[in-house]
Amino acid sequence: MDNGLDKGVVERDALMINNVLLTGVAGQTIADNNFVKNCIFLAQHGADKVAKSETQPGPWFDHYAGMFWSMDWQLAEPAEYIKPQFSGSLKQAWLKVARPYLSSAQIAQVEAVLGKLESDAKLLAKFAGLSGKTFGFNIVPVSYKPNGDLEIVVSHVRLIKSGISTPYLFWTIDQSLSQLDIRIRRLEIKRRDMDAIRQRVEEGVVALALESIEYEL
Repeated sequence: MDNGLDKGVVERDALMINNVLLTGVAGQTIADNNFVKNCIFLAQHGADKVAKSETQPGPWFDHYAGMFWSMDWQLAEPAEYIKPQFSGSLKQAWLKVARPYLSSAQIAQVEAVLGKLESDAKLLAKFAGLSGKTFGFNIVPVSYKPNGDLEIVVSHVRLIKSGISTPYLFWTIDQSLSQLDIRIRRLEIKRRDMDAIRQRVEEGVVALALESIEYEL
């Protein structure tokens, strides 16, 4: 958790926390990284109380974004990609939706990290939940603006796959009856607002005793 005093920096390019993939975190202060993770924990917890991401991805994502707004994040307009009958590259579908919101460097970072996941079947299963036919995960690129304000792009992917899945075939969908939902939104918080609310956000996570498993990528 974030005590607001840790001045160290994150050394790895990406972190996987439960079903959330944080990219672009190398060089971010530990304090800011903990703040982002705490906001995500609280946003997911709040959204989970009112909707199920597996069956109600639209309402879930709206509540998820709304939780960030309640923590002083500024929200841009959302975008979505919904295909009731999807086949093709899941990774390329996500990149197509996310590209207008990310720099070329961020796109390259996400592609590199997803490549690492592709090569680790066990880690991919933990990330995407490959135990059934409904898979859900979140990709969250992180960056700083020149003035020090923090920007993240939150995205949620829900896939209902019609056929049997294996980790190695996860990114390529060859059954056209599969259903894909991708929702994405850019969020920004000013440095002064982040510093002002940092302790309250941490205390909220501590009070809820939220658990997580973190992997470095």
